[in-house]
This record gives sequence, structure tokens and C-alpha cells, in this order.
Amino acid sequence: MPDVTRDQTAAGLGLVDPGGALVAYANPPAGQAVIRGRANDAHFTEASTQALGIALPVDSKKTAKAVELTIFRLGYDQWLAVHEVNRDFGQQLEKIDSLRAIDVGSARTRISLRGEAVRDLLAVGVKIDLRPKSFPVGTFAQTPAGNANTIIHASAIDRFDVYVSRSFASSWRVWLEHAGQEFGLNLAKVER
Repeated sequence: MPDVTRDQTAAGLGLVDPGGALVAYANPPAGQAVIRGRANDAHFTEASTQALGIALPVDSKKTAKAVELTIFRLGYDQWLAVHEVNRDFGQQLEKIDSLRAIDVGSARTRISLRGEAVRDLLAVGVKIDLRPKSFPVGTFAQTPAGNANTIIHASAIDRFDVYVSRSFASSWRVWLEHAGQEFGLNLAKVER
């Protein structure tokens, strides 16, 4: 099960948006699961749609989104499902016999970046075109960002959610702090 304290400590960021023109803060832990199967297998797609309430995305760059659920297609036969509220989501999916799911709720720390200059900030460490025309809302990419492999998701025109392996989260925050200096990035403080 995800642990709020470990997530904050791993990223070195607080959970509250500190306000300002460009900000970074940790998200509360979410339920996360990797789902495996073949998109052309009708039994698999029916079982996953029934379990998730929405169909798995077919496009490898677009997310499928329901109210509190976001699904990323990570590869030919692999998806990441993230439930914003239900921390036990991955464990619950593991128990569904018709679905091959693995709870990965503690694998990644989620960091939100918000502000008008967010795309410029990420462009410092990402080698892909992040302009809105090329990377619209709902698009994501698995890519090195700064000093870590990440999943970056354009969740709004001026907001990105960055998924960083927990073991790299602290080091990535240091990179983010340095990269954000020229943009006036305001980092959320961890409450002690």
C-alpha cells in the first residue's frame, strides 16, 4: 500500500500546492497497477473494461481517463492504471482472476508541476517536443527527464504530472530545483 510519508520523503516535496507562477508539489499516494495482456484478445479487453469501468487506451501516447482513473499504455501488452483516490486499487485488481494485474502503488512518486512556464521548464531536461500542438492535454511519454526515467503526462494545458521511480525521486527533485531556478520555480515544503 502507498505510504504518504514515504512519498513526501522520497521526493522531498510537500503535498500542498505552494502557490506561485510555477510550482512543484508531491501528489498523495495513489493506487497503481500494471496490467498485462494482448489488446487483440477479446476476453482480455472485456475483462479489463469490466474491471476498470473504461476501455484500455489503444494509442501509446494518449491516456484513457475516467473521473479518478488514468490509464497509460506503456507497451504492446502493458498498461499502467492509476487511481487517484483508492490506494488499494492495485491490490484489488490483483484479486481479479480474469485480469493479470500487479500492484505497483509504491513503485513511483507522482510530482505535479503547474504554471505557464511548465513546458519550458520540462524542456530543459526532456528531448521531446512539448509544445501544445505536439503534446496536447491527455498525452504522455515515457522519457528521460533530467537525471531519471519518467512518465510525463500533460494533465492540463499548464500542468504536468511526472511519475518518477521512488528510488530516483530525491535526486530528480534536486535536478528539478536546479532546472527551475531560472523560471522561479516554487517547491512545496515538506511539513514536519
